[in-house]
Amino acid sequence: MARDIVIWPHKVLTSPTKPVTDFGPSLQKLLEEMAESMKEAEGIGIAANQVGEPLRVALVGREDGTSFEIVNPQMLEKKEPVTMEEGCLSVPREWEKCPRFHRVKVRYQDKTGEWHELEAEGRLAHVLQHEIDHLDGHVFVDHLSSLKRSLILGRMQKLQKAKARQKS
Repeated sequence: MARDIVIWPHKVLTSPTKPVTDFGPSLQKLLEEMAESMKEAEGIGIAANQVGEPLRVALVGREDGTSFEIVNPQMLEKKEPVTMEEGCLSVPREWEKCPRFHRVKVRYQDKTGEWHELEAEGRLAHVLQHEIDHLDGHVFVDHLSSLKRSLILGRMQKLQKAKARQKS
């Protein structure tokens, strides 16, 4: 069952997440709910804190439409700065140019707790950086100018109020 996606600047999105220590059924259930939420929102990645869980786990979309989980990821290397157009499920309908890196190297665990290292470039490197930022308590708007960030903040606060009115 899909969960609601949390809208920035909610506190769960601006605080670092906690490491995953339980690789049992509760993690599997969370990953399934995250996958449903990502699919429903037509996203290419999602972090646990975007569905309200402050855990260090994310789903990363590949170019072929599949995705894989990264648990307790660590960014090992970033190379070749680039600027890329970026959006976010937690900052809906907002797209801005964001500084990133073309190549990255990441160490992470899978849903069973096994460790992996991955070197990625292009879109996959972009999605990895975006999702790991979420797990560190950052949203892509943190990379923007204060003016752009404040304009987007105003729109997100209006959206949060509208959603709250719909629920009541």
